[in-house]
Amino acid sequence: MLRELFPNGRFSPAATETQIESVEADLGVRLPEQLRRLYLECDGFREDRGNAKYLLSLTEEDFIGSLIRTTRFWWEEWRQYHPNLDFRPYIFFGSSSGDDCWGINWQKGGEIIAYHHNMEGQYEVVASDIIELYQADYTRYDKIQGRGEPNAAY
Repeated sequence: MLRELFPNGRFSPAATETQIESVEADLGVRLPEQLRRLYLECDGFREDRGNAKYLLSLTEEDFIGSLIRTTRFWWEEWRQYHPNLDFRPYIFFGSSSGDDCWGINWQKGGEIIAYHHNMEGQYEVVASDIIELYQADYTRYDKIQGRGEPNAAY
């Protein structure tokens, strides 16, 4: 499905069920079904317009990080800056063209937040469906770049 929606995206090979279960055990949570389905399609991908990392790799590190490292950062390290901000209900899986970090509530799989360090002690609930979130961000990128009306296919 992702390859159809983002034919020029850069996709990693699919994750295995075993890799997903290993990450879940490591974090002590179960990934929401919509996120699990995406990882069974690919273990990370970047969109082609702004190079945003829409889906982090489960464990493969790059300069942005992996799902495990990014999630742990927001759960543990970020608390020193904003002790009242509790990100433990969220698994951080990707980022927007505007550098917001996206997290999905692992208990209520239909609550997706965006957070940027400039937001300080608050985050914003932005979607309930990851694919719709990707499509909205991809369209927004055209508007940010002044390309006029976005491509109707997205």
